Amino acid sequence: MPRRKYQTPEIMHDAPLTDSKAADFHFDDFAATLARLIASPNSETPLAIGINGAWGSGKTSLLLRVKHMLYKPKGEDGKGEHRFAHGEEKDFRKCKTVWFDAWKYNEEKELLVALVRVILQAMKKDGLMNKLNAWLEDPSQPAYDSVAMFINAFEISFGGLGLGLKFKADPQKHQTPSKFEQYTAFFDYFNEAFEKLLALWVHGKSNFAEIEESQGALVIFIDDLDRCLPSKTVQALEALKLFLDKSGCVFVLGADTRIVQMAVEAHYKNTGITGESAKDYLEKIIQLRFDIPPIVEKVMEDYLKVQSKENRTKVDEAMLNRWQALVAAAEVNPRRVKNVINDLNLQWFMAVNSGQAEGVNRDDFICWQALMRAAPKIFVDHVRETLEDSERRHSFIMDALKWQQGKQEDKELVKGYFSAYEEKDSKRLRGVLKQISFSNEFTPDALDAIIYMVAPPTVISNIGGIAYGTSSGFGNLIALQAESEKPLVEESKKAVESVSIGGEVALEGELEYRVIRGEKEPMHGDQNLRVIGGLNFVRVPAGKFVMGSKDDNELAVNSEKPQHTVDLTYEYWISRFILTNDQYAEYLGKKRHPVSDWQKKKDYPVVNVSWNDAMDYCRWFNENYKSDLGDLLSRLPSEAEWEKAARGAYGNEWPWGNEFDASKCNSAEGKKGGTTPVGVYSTWGGDSPYGCSDMVGNVWEWCHDWFSDSEYQSRISMPVVNPKGSQSGYYRALRGGSFSYFRNGTRCAYRIDYNPDKRDLNLGFRLVISPSVF
Repeated sequence: MPRRKYQTPEIMHDAPLTDSKAADFHFDDFAATLARLIASPNSETPLAIGINGAWGSGKTSLLLRVKHMLYKPKGEDGKGEHRFAHGEEKDFRKCKTVWFDAWKYNEEKELLVALVRVILQAMKKDGLMNKLNAWLEDPSQPAYDSVAMFINAFEISFGGLGLGLKFKADPQKHQTPSKFEQYTAFFDYFNEAFEKLLALWVHGKSNFAEIEESQGALVIFIDDLDRCLPSKTVQALEALKLFLDKSGCVFVLGADTRIVQMAVEAHYKNTGITGESAKDYLEKIIQLRFDIPPIVEKVMEDYLKVQSKENRTKVDEAMLNRWQALVAAAEVNPRRVKNVINDLNLQWFMAVNSGQAEGVNRDDFICWQALMRAAPKIFVDHVRETLEDSERRHSFIMDALKWQQGKQEDKELVKGYFSAYEEKDSKRLRGVLKQISFSNEFTPDALDAIIYMVAPPTVISNIGGIAYGTSSGFGNLIALQAESEKPLVEESKKAVESVSIGGEVALEGELEYRVIRGEKEPMHGDQNLRVIGGLNFVRVPAGKFVMGSKDDNELAVNSEKPQHTVDLTYEYWISRFILTNDQYAEYLGKKRHPVSDWQKKKDYPVVNVSWNDAMDYCRWFNENYKSDLGDLLSRLPSEAEWEKAARGAYGNEWPWGNEFDASKCNSAEGKKGGTTPVGVYSTWGGDSPYGCSDMVGNVWEWCHDWFSDSEYQSRISMPVVNPKGSQSGYYRALRGGSFSYFRNGTRCAYRIDYNPDKRDLNLGFRLVISPSVF
C-alpha cells in the first residue's frame, strides 16, 4: 500500500500580540490615547481606568500595548521614535509599570499579598533594592525605617521575594522600637511603607510628601480580573479602594465589567448589593471606563483577507469564501474567529490525512462546522444524538435553513420546530443559518460522513429520491423528493388532495380559517388552521417523524422504547385545544355535566370523561357537523398522530423543545393542584411545533389505540407506516400527563394505559379529523 502524502494545517496564533507585531482594529491608536492620558501631568491621581470587553475581544493585547508604550516609549533599545508623544516627550511624566495577572493567584488567601509581592519584585528587577540597601547603610538615615521592616516582615510571613529582598536593618540599635514589634498585623502600617517605596522608586526621593505627581506615576495593570473567583475579585477591588489609593498611582483593569458586577453581587448577596447597587459599587472604584468597540463585519472581512495576502497566517480561499458564516459563528469576536478557523482547518486536515475527506465537499464541511460551532449544546445534542435516523437529521438541518432563509410562508411552516432557539443564547446559531448553504452533494449520507468523519459512499443516483443543493444561498435550494414525502411548501400552496386511507377519501378544497398561536379567535385565510363546530383545528402535514425514546434516555420508560421513525402518509387535523367544559355542554344538552361547577370554568378542560364518553362525543360531532366536515370524520387521535402533533417531526422531548420549562405547562412543578384554562400556556411558548396547546400537563388525553407495552418492540428493523397500535387489549392509551405529574410524566413520548370505562378528575380529550377511520 503506497504511503499517503500528508498535508500540514496552518493556524492563526491566538496569544496576545507581542510588542513587535502590528496591531489590528485600531488597537495602537487606542493604546496611544490611553498612554497619553496616563502619562499626562494633568491627569490627577489616584486614577483607576477600566478596560471593558468580552472574552476574546483583545483586552490583554490592549493592556500590554499601553504598558509597553509607557515602559519603553522609544522601543527596546530606547532609540526609536516615541510611540505616543513624538516631539512632545517633555510634556509627559515618566511612568513605572507593574503587570498583575489577578486570576493566577486564586489560591492566595489574600490577593493583596500577591499584588504587593509582584510590586516588590518589579522594584527589585528595576534595581530599586540595591539603591535602598545603600540608602539604609547611610549613617544619616532615620533611627527607624518602615520600608526595611515591612519588606523583611513580608518575606518572613509570606515569602516569594528572594534573597535580594532582605535587609540587615536592626531596630534594636535604635531607641525607637519597630512598629512591627508592637503590632502583629503589619498591614496596618502598609501605607507608610508603600508611600516611601513609591517615592523612592518613581521619584528617587525618600519623603512621600515631597513628590510631585506631575513628574511621575506608578501604573499597575491588573489583567483578567473577570477570571477570578468572586471573593478574589472583590479582594482586588477592595485593595484598590482601601490600600493603594495613593497619589501618583494609576490602575488599569482589564475585565468584562458584566462578569465583575456579577462577582460583586455573588460576594455581597446577603448584604443587598445587587443590580444597580453593584454597578454603583464599581463606579466608586473605577473612575474611567473604555468599552472596546464591537468589530463590524466588513472590518473583520478585511482583517481575514490581510492575513491571507500577507501570508501572516493561512486563511485559504475556501475559508475566505465563507467569511460571513465564520464571523457569525464567532460573533465578530477576534479570538473566536481565530479559534473557529483554526479548529476547522485542523478538522479538515485530519480528514484529509486519514483519507476520510474523499468525496466530501469542502464548502459543505466548512458550513457544517461553522453551524456546529455556533449552535447551543441542546441543538448539537439533538442533531448528533437524538436524531438517529439520518434522513430525519438531514431534514432537520434543511428545515433550519428554511427557518432563517426561506420565504415567509416557508418560515411559517417550520418555525414551530425551532421555537426553542429563538432566545438570546441562540443568536449565533441564527446568524450562521442566515449565511450558510449546502451543495447538491449534501445528502444524508454526506452529512453522516462529516459528522462521523468517514468517507461517504459513492452516490450513483439520488438516495431515497432525495438530493439537496445550493451554490449561492437559499434561493437555489433543490429538493428532489420521493412522492411519499412532498415538500411542505408545495402542500401548503395547493388545495388538499384526495388521499385514500383505510378506504376513506379526504376532503378536496381550500381551507378557510386561522387561529393565531396564543389566541382563540379564528382569522380568515391560513391553510394550516381551520374551525369546525366551534373547535379550532391545526394542520399536521404528511411525512415522517421521530416516535418514542432512545434506549439511553434516562427519563424514558420501557414502553416508549426504542426510538423509531414513523411515516404518516396523510395529513390530518387535530384540535388545537383540549375540549372544554363549555364545548362538551353543547353535546350534553340537558344531560348532567361531569363537572359540577362547569359554568364557572367554561374554558377549562372537560374532565371525568371515559374513553367511551369521548367516542360518543366524536359520533355526535360527526353527525351534528356533517356538512362542515364533508368527507372527513372526527375521532380520537392514534398514539402516532397525537405524538407527532405534540413533538413535531424531529423528536422534541417536550412540545417546545428539549429542555423542561415549568412556565410552559401545567405540571406538578407549577403546584397548581388542578386544571387551568386551555391555551394559557401558549402565551409563554408552550405550544407544539404545529401550534397545539396543552399537549403536556393539565389533563391526560385519551387516544384511540389499545395500549401495549411491547408495541414499539414489534416495530424494530421494519418500516412503520400509518400505525394504528395494537389491535386488541384491555386498556386504552393515555398521553400528555396532567397537573399532578412531574416533568418525566409530561413528556411527549410518555404513555400509560387506563380502563376505557373509567372516569377521573384529570382525564380529558381532543379530536382529530381526517379521512381515516379506525
